[in-house]
Amino acid sequence: MKLILIRIFLIFLIYTFNSFAQNGGSVSYPDARAVAMGSQFAVTSFGIYAVNSNPANLVISNTKIEVAAILPIPNFSGSTGSDFLTVSDLNYYFGGVQNSNGELVGRFLSETDKQNFLSKFESGNEVRASAIVNILAVSFYPDKKIGAFGFSINDILGQKTAIPKDVFELALYGNEIGREYNFDGLVLSSSYLREYDFSYARDFSRLLRKTFSSFTAGITLKYIQGFAYSEIERAQTRIITNEDHSIRVINNMKANFAFSPDLGIEYDFENVRRNSNFGAFLQPAGYGWGMNIGVSAQLKDIWKFGLSITDIGTVSWSSGAATYSANGDVVIKDIIGSDIVDSLTNAVEPRGAYSSGFSSGLPTALRMGASVRIDKIVKGDFLGELVLALGYNQGFNNGVNNTTFPLLSLGVEWKPIEIIPIRSGIVLGGFDGIAWSFGFGIDARFVEFNLATSNITTAFMGNNSKVVHIVVGSRWKIW
Repeated sequence: MKLILIRIFLIFLIYTFNSFAQNGGSVSYPDARAVAMGSQFAVTSFGIYAVNSNPANLVISNTKIEVAAILPIPNFSGSTGSDFLTVSDLNYYFGGVQNSNGELVGRFLSETDKQNFLSKFESGNEVRASAIVNILAVSFYPDKKIGAFGFSINDILGQKTAIPKDVFELALYGNEIGREYNFDGLVLSSSYLREYDFSYARDFSRLLRKTFSSFTAGITLKYIQGFAYSEIERAQTRIITNEDHSIRVINNMKANFAFSPDLGIEYDFENVRRNSNFGAFLQPAGYGWGMNIGVSAQLKDIWKFGLSITDIGTVSWSSGAATYSANGDVVIKDIIGSDIVDSLTNAVEPRGAYSSGFSSGLPTALRMGASVRIDKIVKGDFLGELVLALGYNQGFNNGVNNTTFPLLSLGVEWKPIEIIPIRSGIVLGGFDGIAWSFGFGIDARFVEFNLATSNITTAFMGNNSKVVHIVVGSRWKIW
């Protein structure tokens, strides 16, 4: 009976995993300065980095022209991790062991091992991976009367997986009499997008000159090409073992998929042969529009305030879109005979077909913050420059690359000498929960280099860390 139930579920789960495994992971805009200071963005991202964080900050720049490209170092942000398993946990429970012949085999889990593993789910059940590459970014700020302009191209990949605890309880212990196993929390989603961003910002200080010494507003318009998307829209699966030992299986699931034909992915219901033609310019499977809006204000040259709403918009997937669904309610009273398993499989196995298309939302978020130049308000000599910033981010959905868990952070940037800024921050909430961010840069007048991580403790914890995140980047300051 136990083996039949596991097979039933694996038909559904493994099929879905195989579909999603052909796609990659994802993340937020690669601004190493902002990440090192606690991922605040609204008040810590300037120049080209303001395009996707707070476009009003395009005006706050000491240079008129900034450029970021693949050279000397591309702006890149990548992260992977879990909110409940460490690297050591993954190696122990899923890495296997070597037998006497040196072959890798599965680990036999004791009762203590099983209970320890299930206790991990008290802190969460998500695994995320993300990456973003800024291919090109340019900003131009001629003067206050004309305003500032920005343009950027970004490739954004993301994946989120959440597996309910009941899945593993069923696998470890089998079905218990009178127990209902509920898989409603199953999440498997991924996306691959390319954004073309066009920004404009203007100084409106004259409107609020009695309140602020400077006030700016900006907007970013996004044109989006979608190359891959997959998401379980609905996963209502239950396995119930009744007191008379009969088993009831209820399955109501729906998943949406769309892939660029250049990826070479074939659906099992179609009779075609596709070859992978992966390159710099893939044929889109979806298109969308979005925008960022923001405002920024200053009091003298000491206080700064920022507020923005980013990634407002959707992507429509229509080219080669497919839907897989299953809807069955079966009661098993006699498990003898393969025909029982076959009929049960037919009732719960997802079946696919082309669809008219579907839509996916962007990772919309509210960002706000304030910063103060400590070195300008402290009396006496102060070594270098010191900025203290407080920020708050709030996501509006739980899609790929987003979370509704708010993020509050306190960050600092200290420049003991002008060319070497040192940054750090304390983060509460968001993906990491509690984290200590850190980074530094080299500002060599015409070119700038930056390195950061949202959680420096992973460098000390090694295999006991849950999340690994690194951000690198550079920009040219031409004029």
